[in-house]
Order: sequence, then structure tokens, then C-alpha cells
Amino acid sequence: MLDMRSIVPWLALALLTAFPVYSQPVETARDLEIANWVDFGTTSEDASRMGWVPDGSGRLFVTTLSGKVRVVVNGVVQPTPFISESFNRYAQEGLLGMAFDPDFASNHYVYFFAAMPGYQLQIFRYTDVGGVGVNRTVIVDGLPAGELDYDGGGMTFGPDGMLYFGVGSLHGTRSADVLTNAAGKIHRVRPDGTVPTDNPFHDGAGPNVDSIWARGFCNLFGLAFQPGTGRLWANASSPENLQVFSVGPGDHGGWPDYDYNRPAGYLAPVYSYLRYPDVNPITPTGAVRQNGVATFTLLNDYFDSSWYHKGTRVMIRDVEDPSFNGNFYVTGHPSPQSFTVDQPEPDAVSGGGQLERGIEGDFVMAGMFYGGTRFPAAYSGNYLFTDYRGMLHRVRFAADGSVAAEDLIINHETGAGYVDVSEGPDGALYVLGYGVILRVTPTPEGQALVVSPSELVIPEGETQTVMVSLAMPPLVDVWGKVAVQGGGGDLSVVEGASLRFTTENWSVPQFVTLGAAQDADADVEHASFTFTPSQDFPVVTVQARTEEDEVPEEPVMDGGVDGGAEVDAGTFEDAGTFEDAGTFEDAGAVDDAGVVVDAGMTADAGSTHDGGTVTGPDEDESGGCSAGASALPGVLAWWLLAGLVWRPRRARR
Repeated sequence: MLDMRSIVPWLALALLTAFPVYSQPVETARDLEIANWVDFGTTSEDASRMGWVPDGSGRLFVTTLSGKVRVVVNGVVQPTPFISESFNRYAQEGLLGMAFDPDFASNHYVYFFAAMPGYQLQIFRYTDVGGVGVNRTVIVDGLPAGELDYDGGGMTFGPDGMLYFGVGSLHGTRSADVLTNAAGKIHRVRPDGTVPTDNPFHDGAGPNVDSIWARGFCNLFGLAFQPGTGRLWANASSPENLQVFSVGPGDHGGWPDYDYNRPAGYLAPVYSYLRYPDVNPITPTGAVRQNGVATFTLLNDYFDSSWYHKGTRVMIRDVEDPSFNGNFYVTGHPSPQSFTVDQPEPDAVSGGGQLERGIEGDFVMAGMFYGGTRFPAAYSGNYLFTDYRGMLHRVRFAADGSVAAEDLIINHETGAGYVDVSEGPDGALYVLGYGVILRVTPTPEGQALVVSPSELVIPEGETQTVMVSLAMPPLVDVWGKVAVQGGGGDLSVVEGASLRFTTENWSVPQFVTLGAAQDADADVEHASFTFTPSQDFPVVTVQARTEEDEVPEEPVMDGGVDGGAEVDAGTFEDAGTFEDAGTFEDAGAVDDAGVVVDAGMTADAGSTHDGGTVTGPDEDESGGCSAGASALPGVLAWWLLAGLVWRPRRARR
């Protein structure tokens, strides 16, 4: 959190002695490139927030607990701060939040949330004039403050144009559900500080704090509206639990009475995690897989499935049947003590082993929804949030809007002091920590299935092998499903239709055997084999065709059919179709009665291939079983015209 360095060492020592140590599977996602964009040295260890000025100037404002708002342009800290308030952070004072007016282009207002001297919280604004803040105006005043770590500080404008801000529990004040107290609440006011009368607990002259919009949150460090939903995402830390909520007007987050399980009527977090690792045994028969879904039942109930929210990444270890082991995302909760994950494997029953979950942070800080185009499309709309321990989290969503997966994509523990994340004008991500701003961009090549070869010719009745691996280590186990499209049933997946890649075997090629069936025809079949991963990276397609062992049959030459049939008396086509009595080979054109093929030359009435059975000077070329079989009118016409006249059963590709 903002000033937790003094307690982090002993807290870490206490946790290490109480729990076994389990490291995170991945320190930083392999599809990210991270660079130090700004190095403040020791001058801005107390950085608390950042935000891009919405005027196209490329300026980045960075607030500090000491009261200065530094200006960064193109990675360079400017000599003149935007404002210079004076605070003593060791006396629980400092700048905690910042927001730009939605109409900044016209009014140039910048709002700040601060813990003031005398243990008071205040929101004030400055006007940006020539790059310097002037005309300090107090918007909200008189709210009690507590210790800096528990004062809140999240602040943002909503789609309704109202200013939302979060007041923490003030450390020791357990009145988050009391409407006469501002602590532990999300508040909503107009940009000038006046209170809208449509706030859910507004009672005018009554005892309520009229600005309260939602309640029951311990410490609110980050607020961000989710585009298209009107839901306010709130990051809240309690002494035990680190939680992310999706909040609506009048919601109750449960604090201080509920920090894990919540009865009906209370708002459950969409995601939560702890400051220490967790190991929870699975019952002796608590691993059951059916129809590609594995259900695990936990032995201990001190953290039941309400903590393992949908999308939580968990590690399953040491189950008696090792096919259950791996890294997975939670997909559901059949009961309070059980959860499900996707496992596209054969049905099975086992047990033993345990669920493991590593350290994911110390204090949940600010968050944002990514809307740029620099990152792959899979990042669009993702919720990204920082943890003070030095971690950047990524939340992805299912089609129904629920959380599908949560990952640590940056893990620079410990003590990096990550307090904020923002999308820059260039679409890159910027992460604010102790004395540094990181610039995060995607690598040119992200996660992918590596499939070789991409084209195959499979002899009829035989098989060919395709090798498959991953381009980089996965965060959770990845399945690859292989399916065939086309081929008329002659091309198929013989073996390896389901592949499983883990953090251990991701680079080891796995083999898929594709086969071509033996059939009686000479038709060349074509098919596409699709390799589809269970995670959000591209499908790969392999093209295959058969190599037939049958010789295509030549069209039958009947040697004596009437002038309108398909094959005539010695030619490829009859006298009334493609080659008739007056076209390609007729009595007076290319091959006439006195040139190449005439009555007494190369292929005449007495040559090798004529109208008679064998040969003879007096045979009639209009009849007989050998009529045109290999004479020039049959062979040449077949060779030149087969591609035009003859077709297999199905069109070739």
C-alpha cells in the first residue's frame, strides 16, 4: 500500500513461519516487454497516482504523498511541477487520488483527493493554465481521516458526469454499514461538490451522509467504470482479504461483518485473494471428472469455494490419478466446498492431493479497463489492476460478462510499490511504482500453437504425423483439440485428437496422427485439420489431401455408336459434339483423308490402331473392339481434353 514498507518485512517473516512457501508459476507473462520509462531516483518514492492529461499534449501527471504533482513528457520529468502542496506523509498526510474533468478541454479542471493536516479528507481542484495549476477550489471538505493506509483515495468521474470517490475505513472505524458515517463508503457528488438528490441514501435534513452511493467496503484504493455496463469496479483491501467488486447504487459489500461468505442481500466480490499462500487438501474421493469437467471437493472449510471465485487460477497437485493435476481456472461451484475446472479428458474418479494457491499481493491498488489496439484483441476490455507488492493482474471476461480468467502478468515482488496502471496515448501500458514508471508493450509474437508441417499428402491407406507444441510457457494448462473438416470421410484424426500442454511439457512436441482411408475410387480428397487451443490464441489449420493408388479410368470408346452418342466410331467425341465431322479432326481439316491420318498413312485402315480388331488392309475403321483405343483421334483427344471433360465425383480444390 502507500506507506506499508515499515510493516512488510515483519509481515513477510510471520507468514513464512506460518505457511509453506509456494512460488508463482510464472513471474511475468512471456508475451510482454517491460522497460523502465521514467526513473525518478529517490525524488518520487512516494508516488501515489498518475493520469494522462486529456488534451493531446502527451503530458502525464504523477501525484505524490509529499504534495507535488510532477509532469512527465516523452519519458522526461519536467522541472516545473503542476502543483506543489505541502504534506507530511509521516503524519498521515498526502495526495491520494486524481481525476480529470470530463469537460477538461473547455474548463481545464483537475481534481485531487488528499489527506489534509488535522486528520481531514478533502477534495479540491486546480485549473490548468499554461501547464501550471492555479485557482485552488475546495469541492468536498470536512470528512474525517485516519491512517494514510486506510483513508481510501479512489476517485473517478462516471458516465453520468458525477464525481465518485472512495473513503476507507480510517483504520479502526468499523462503521462501514452505518449511513451516518462516511467511512467505508463510495460517495457521489456533482463536479462542484453538491450532492445529487437521487443518491440512494439521500434523506435531506435526516441523519444520513447524503453523498453515500454504496457501502460496506474496508479500504477503497481504486475506482474505475466498466465501459458499456455502468458498473463501478472498486478495489478494496481488508486486513485479511483483497477484493475486487462490481458495484451498483445502494450495494453493500459486507464489511465489517462479512469478509468471505456473505448472506443474501450483500454484494460478493467478483475476485479476491490473500496475502499468503494457501494449501487445501482434497477429500479421498474428491476428484471426479465427467464429460470434460473435473469437480474437486475440499477437505477443510476455513476457505470455502466463496474464496475461489470463477476465473481464479489454481494449482492441483498430487492427486492419485495424475491426469487431474495441473493449473486451471475455476469455472463454477457445485457446492460451498467444491469447485469445477475444465479438463477435456476421459471420465475418472480419484482423490487425495491438494489445491495450492500462491501469493498474489499485499494490497490491491488502482485498476483500469484496457480499450486500446496496441495489444492483441484478447486484451480488449480486460480489467487490469496493480498490487502494492509489485504485481499487475489481468482479468478476462466470458461472453456473459462474468470473470473467465485472472492472471498475474507482472510479478516483481517484493516491495516494488505498484500503485497505478494507465493506458498511454500510444496504447502501451504504464505502471507506476517506487521511483519508476514502467512501459509495457506486447512482444511481436505472442502465445501460439506451433504446428508442423502445415500441408500434408497422405497416401491412401496410410498415415502421416503432425508435431504440435506451444511457443511459450502457459499460465494454466492448455488443451489442443484437433478436428477435421471436409475429406468425404476418407481423411481423419487417427490418434492425438486431444493434446494437453502444461508449464512443464509446453515445449516438448506432441504428435497427432492423420490418416487416409483405402477406397475403391481414384478421387483425390481434400480436408482441413483445425488445431484449436482452449485459451485465447489463434486456431491453426493444416491442409491435407489423399494420394490415390487407383488409376483413373479412361472414358470408354464404344467403337460404333450412332452420330449423336458420346463416343463415335473411332474418335473421342461423337460426330455431333466437341469433335464432329467438321472440327478438330475431320475429313478435311487438320487430319484429313490425305494427310497424317488418312486411308493409307500412319493410322489408316490397315494400321496398328484402326477401326478393326487387330490390323489388316481391308478392315473397316467404323467398327470393332479396338476402335480408337490408341489411335491419334483417341489418345490425343484424351490427353488434351481430359481436364475439360472428365471430372471426379467432387470438385477438386
